Amino acid sequence: MTSLEAERVRGQLQHANETAMLRAELNDTLSQLQDRLNVSKRIDEAVDDAKVRVVDLKRRRPTAFIAGVVGVAAIAGLLTWNVVRKVAVR
Repeated sequence: MTSLEAERVRGQLQHANETAMLRAELNDTLSQLQDRLNVSKRIDEAVDDAKVRVVDLKRRRPTAFIAGVVGVAAIAGLLTWNVVRKVAVR
């Protein structure tokens, strides 16, 4: 093999290595984008985190948990009562 052929082969190998590295980088970037843009997966993760926090609050501070449940129920009841009252007035 002549020196010119050896140089050409080295150049081709270097190009192939660079191409492989760029492909791997592109695959990594694509994977990260898919994770960020997958809304349903992110919602599922947020719901799971909220469940863990609620269970932790219920276990560590049951009085605060009960107060929160009563508060949410009171707000829901007031909103419902207000809507029904406005519909009944019509």
